[in-house]
Amino acid sequence: MKVLYLSPFFYPEKISTGKYNTYLVEAFKMIGFDVTVITSHPIYPNWLVQLSNASLPGIRIKRGGGFIVYPKKVSLRRAILELWYAIFVLFQYYKIESTPDIIISVFPPSLFFMLLQSFVSPVVTKIGIVHDLQGVYSSIHSTRIARIISKAIIVVEKKCFNSCDELIFLSKSMKSRAVMIYGLDKTKCKVCYPFITNSNEIPNGTALAEILLPQKFNVVYSGALGDKQNPDQLFAFMNKIAFSHHQVMCHIFSDGPIYERLVKTNQGNVNCKVNFHNLVSEKQLSELYERSDMQIIPQLLNTSEGSLPSKLPNILAAGVFLFVISDSGCELENIVNLSNAGVVSNTWNIDELASLFHSFYYNNIKESKVDRKIRLSQFVKSEFNIDFVVERILSAVKS
Repeated sequence: MKVLYLSPFFYPEKISTGKYNTYLVEAFKMIGFDVTVITSHPIYPNWLVQLSNASLPGIRIKRGGGFIVYPKKVSLRRAILELWYAIFVLFQYYKIESTPDIIISVFPPSLFFMLLQSFVSPVVTKIGIVHDLQGVYSSIHSTRIARIISKAIIVVEKKCFNSCDELIFLSKSMKSRAVMIYGLDKTKCKVCYPFITNSNEIPNGTALAEILLPQKFNVVYSGALGDKQNPDQLFAFMNKIAFSHHQVMCHIFSDGPIYERLVKTNQGNVNCKVNFHNLVSEKQLSELYERSDMQIIPQLLNTSEGSLPSKLPNILAAGVFLFVISDSGCELENIVNLSNAGVVSNTWNIDELASLFHSFYYNNIKESKVDRKIRLSQFVKSEFNIDFVVERILSAVKS
């Protein structure tokens, strides 16, 4: 069976959608499918093109966008990505020698599929995997230009989603919001939580031993930093608790424009107690979790329906205590509470966050990481499994 996989984010990108796509493509290859990926040279999270000929055994990778220079303004670089990738996908699809059986499109971006779908034969199964609802994130801005952009995004997403034979959302709340906004057929909308993308190969490595000190309580944020993580308030919270507790060390492992701004503004300042580090390699990820006493998952309020963090299952599987900041009643909160994997705050008030941290730091983190990992193992296996995604896609294939 021939699979055409469409997303600009792919191997060797270390985090987020690129990592998710890599694992899913490899899963299809392992069951004997003929897989072609149309993607970009690595860009995320720096938004700087890194020319790459990196390959994966048995998978055809068509890369483009090597000449693109992305601006600092988020809306502009997203627009540039949408435009060049749409053109590139159309060009590459025209060159394909045989019609694929399945086209898997990962959203966002979305424009490429809105243009492509009219050229695709009705016999091809069109699957959409929705990682973020851009209509949700764009709607939180109130300027006139932002409202125009938001309406345009909604038009494109509606056309794309309704053109798919099957849609897979990464959370129930994303699915419900999309059905409501875009008038989708509920029967073709399914939910598959993000799956584990951590190999756990080297849990006892030593590369981070001089960073995440064993005698300290290590509070960690790791991953991309964008507006939806509320980065300035995240830094303020981490800085406050690091000042308040001499045993607490706070670390941000990230990369990209916002991370670089935080480093430039704060590193070296006597009032900065947060330690900044680049993203760790895949081989060091298990060690990062092994040495973390607490991992923070922050979400800008009123955006929780837009996405579910793809690193959530990795953190749960590692047994690390979670400190989540998100909307009241959101799916992320429900998962953390259901699994008893950590604590959730519904405010970004720094004093309240610090007070909540203080309470759990001194009183409530009684379960060891090893015990928590064992306790959560069945929950993770039953809820965050790549097999569910593969089975869902295969069940949708047209006969």
